[in-house]
Amino acid sequence: MKIGLFYGTTSAATEEVANLIQESLESCEVELFDIYKEPLEKINEFENIIIGCPTWDIGLLQEDWRTKFDDLDTLDFSNKKVAYFGCGDQHVYSGTFLDALGTLEEKITAKGATTIGQWPVEGYSFDYSKAQKDDKFVGLGIDNDNEPELTEDRVSAWCKQIESEFA
Repeated sequence: MKIGLFYGTTSAATEEVANLIQESLESCEVELFDIYKEPLEKINEFENIIIGCPTWDIGLLQEDWRTKFDDLDTLDFSNKKVAYFGCGDQHVYSGTFLDALGTLEEKITAKGATTIGQWPVEGYSFDYSKAQKDDKFVGLGIDNDNEPELTEDRVSAWCKQIESEFA
């Protein structure tokens, strides 16, 4: 199975998680695209997509995603499955934890995509998240600031989940 993983990163944390996801999806061909260096039009080449974006400051998209956010309007996400992951700090930014995922998922779903890879909110401590729908996040949440010891297990479990959902 071929998957395009598109991420924006500033501090390299999201890039590190993207690499971990690529390694964890052993039975899939995962191509990584840093959106700072690659045009978003590459998304058109994939039916199975993973989007990675950290939340910056108080609920903002990472800079590369902010710059290219309107470019998403030019893409057709019909018949595409999209999984999301993002890095954030659930303690310092408890009221906006993973908001960037919610912002991207809302826009991409409106363009016709099917969201997969929802992740339970249990085990996290936050007040509000734009990425929360009912009792799940729209994608995998990573908090390497406060819970780096959970990252590998969370990524591994999530990758098993999305592998079956992509199939």
